[in-house]
Amino acid sequence: FMALSCTHGNLMDEAAFAYFMKEKKAYKPKHMIHLGDAFEFTALRKGATEDEKRIDIEEDIEWGLWSLQEMMEGIKGERWFLRGNHCERLWEMANNGSVVGKDFAKMHISRIEEFLGDMKIKTKPYCSTQGVIQINDLLAMHGYGFGVNAAKDHMKIYHKSLMFGHTHRAESAIGTGWPYPIEALNVGMMMNKFPKYASRTTSVLSWTHGFAKGEFYKDGTHTKELVTI
Repeated sequence: FMALSCTHGNLMDEAAFAYFMKEKKAYKPKHMIHLGDAFEFTALRKGATEDEKRIDIEEDIEWGLWSLQEMMEGIKGERWFLRGNHCERLWEMANNGSVVGKDFAKMHISRIEEFLGDMKIKTKPYCSTQGVIQINDLLAMHGYGFGVNAAKDHMKIYHKSLMFGHTHRAESAIGTGWPYPIEALNVGMMMNKFPKYASRTTSVLSWTHGFAKGEFYKDGTHTKELVTI
């Protein structure tokens, strides 16, 4: 299998994604998982500036769907897209926006969901209970905590080996388990490292391009590794 996170629509780093696709061609994974935030949706965030509200959502969606198609083409096994917090902005507008906003959001959601259906990509919402999948003994999710100890915190909460994105950092944490230790992988990101909206934060200095790959075995176990670019 292979998994990545945080491509963020038209903010995707094309060189990092090209490296991932080169590795996909060589590794030939059976399963593929996008761990969330295939779309950016800056224009839909709470507190968006007037300039941000004018950002082209169509272009954002086109890039997000293109990256999903490239990832999933040729995958014979599980195909998953777990919505992230940025993705969820569109679904929240469909539920809580103005009348015009709801219609706008539902139109684009219909388009995205039709694409996912055509590509046989399964999906989950951004939710700490309903947005988690398990394949063998490995959990996969977008991520629900930030901070420098996010990998360790997720491992303590879910008590299983897992992989997630969300923080844009690449790191791992090892915990005690039986019969094997458990490990949490924070797989990094695939977007540009220094977006304008985060220019005044120092967190971007720890953002890392990366992804996960590994194997699922017939006995219900797995192995995985973190690849940084």
